[in-house]
Amino acid sequence: MKFKLLPLFFVVFFLNCRGQDCQEKISLLPMYGGVEKCPEQLAIDKSFLASIDQVYPNRKEAARLLVERAWSFLFTKDYENAMKRFNQAWLLNPDSYEVYWGFGNLVAGSGKPKEAITYFEMAKQHNPTNSNFYTSSASAYFETFQADKKVENRDKGLADLEAGLKLDDKNPKIYFLLSVTYFHLDNIKKAKEYLAMAENIDSASVDPEFRKMLSSR
Repeated sequence: MKFKLLPLFFVVFFLNCRGQDCQEKISLLPMYGGVEKCPEQLAIDKSFLASIDQVYPNRKEAARLLVERAWSFLFTKDYENAMKRFNQAWLLNPDSYEVYWGFGNLVAGSGKPKEAITYFEMAKQHNPTNSNFYTSSASAYFETFQADKKVENRDKGLADLEAGLKLDDKNPKIYFLLSVTYFHLDNIKKAKEYLAMAENIDSASVDPEFRKMLSSR
């Protein structure tokens, strides 16, 4: 099923709220910033949901397609539109782990890995089934560990990678991230073992500079 645009509705949906009690640009914050929406914003939501119900067989299907759209924006670095689409998908289906995954990636990408962890943990409550999710979550934990040096964050990152391997033990990204992690833990033997595993699956998954740095140890 192809993604159906609703041109007239989207013109309305993205109009800036002009009411005095309306907080602006909440569509650029995960879960609309968790703010209490003003009547004008609630009316927009109601119109949006009604329009979706007229076009799609169910809201979960519409949310799935919006998530796909959001990922495409994220991969092309159009972060504003990515956030807007993830928010719309969240409005339609708050049980989708990919929505929280998307929020986490966008927040982490803005330089806030510790805040991103909140959304990755929300995603885990909805049973992530994609092993790449765990590389995103682990990366946020590792970046946070680099900043606060709390061992629990490092250990949670490693636990994420182990969870990802259970879903897909052929994911080269996980092995590469394990190699980098053990390198920083000064366990060169394990770092080289995991790097070899990543290269055996997909050599393109390995950063050449890291390979050179590890080979010198």
